[in-house]
Amino acid sequence: MRQRVVAVGGVLVIAAVVAAGWVAVVLVPGGTDHSPPRVGPVDLGGGAGEGSGPPEPPRQCGWVADPAAVQRVVREHGLAEFRDTPPFRAAQQQGAWGDGEDVPAAPVLLWEAARRVTGDVLPARDQGTVGSCVAVAAASAIEHVQCVQIDGGEQAVYREVASEVIYGGSRVQVGGGRLRGDGSIGAWAAVWLRDYGVVARGVYGRYDLRRYSEAMCRELGRRGVPPELQAIAREHRVLEVARVRSWEEAQVAVRHGYAVLVCSDQGFRLERDAEGFCPPRGTWYHAMALIGVQGGRRPGGFLLNSWGASAHSGPRVPPDAPPGGFWADARVLDRMLRQGDSWAFGQFQGFAEVCGGTMSRRRPVERWPRPLALPVVASYGRVAAPGSARFAR
Repeated sequence: MRQRVVAVGGVLVIAAVVAAGWVAVVLVPGGTDHSPPRVGPVDLGGGAGEGSGPPEPPRQCGWVADPAAVQRVVREHGLAEFRDTPPFRAAQQQGAWGDGEDVPAAPVLLWEAARRVTGDVLPARDQGTVGSCVAVAAASAIEHVQCVQIDGGEQAVYREVASEVIYGGSRVQVGGGRLRGDGSIGAWAAVWLRDYGVVARGVYGRYDLRRYSEAMCRELGRRGVPPELQAIAREHRVLEVARVRSWEEAQVAVRHGYAVLVCSDQGFRLERDAEGFCPPRGTWYHAMALIGVQGGRRPGGFLLNSWGASAHSGPRVPPDAPPGGFWADARVLDRMLRQGDSWAFGQFQGFAEVCGGTMSRRRPVERWPRPLALPVVASYGRVAAPGSARFAR
């Protein structure tokens, strides 16, 4: 493979020429105070020796890598660290999972809660041509937290979450509108979810959020979330938000029913291997939702992507796993999480049931403390739903 680096109109373009053709990874100057790079169209695999034919069409990412902005948000908004939360402290005290070597082998698959609540895995999301991966992944994470809580006994109903609202709120209300193009920062989305909340898909005045809309995503991404939608969102906030910075923390989080927004520059091949894993390859400035973990011979986590149901090929493991995702090895996930902009979400203020024309009150699930040795989500049993101790204020 030959590489050529050129500047076109002030934009750095790295063109990799391979036997099957060429693909371009575009590093676009970011729009925050520190102007970090972010990625436009990305190399998705298919080069010489990759075994998948010609290059595939480019897809959008949208995570803005800005460690200084993340640290500023953590400091100014008092965001918690997952390593300081009751689940992780209990894991360390009991000597389980803390060193990464003694990880329970049985998988925890949050999508099994979704299957029990909705009848199937949740539909795959596709962010389209907008760099909205942070918001789409965050919405997917919250939807799985909803299902875990309902499956655990909360009197609420499942509703799909409008990622466009998370996108606009994170960029404008939290980020101050400093970005010049697409994209967002994981910490901005975390603050939006904790302090403002989410809006279910539906029609709200002139805002038709029944289906994902790239046009609406861009509109809210420019102007922010209007007051009428903010008022609705505040009824449905995420009370537990904490930064996850290692594989050890991530697998403890998922085993306690949390979903994790994972933001990093790690890329992958799109073809799964025989065990359902995608090998690391290239660079994506991208966000995905971590909704499953396993230990045993090959520990790793299941990442739900935002490029539709057909983006990844190869066997799904287990066969009924969400088609829009793949397994990643624990050591790869650890590198991704150590980039410092990944977030665990729990204790979502869900959508109340309608009983006889009136709204019933949400019954919160069991509060802290929760037992460390949890039954797993899968055919083996159920995972405990996230607790309600608000550790992020």
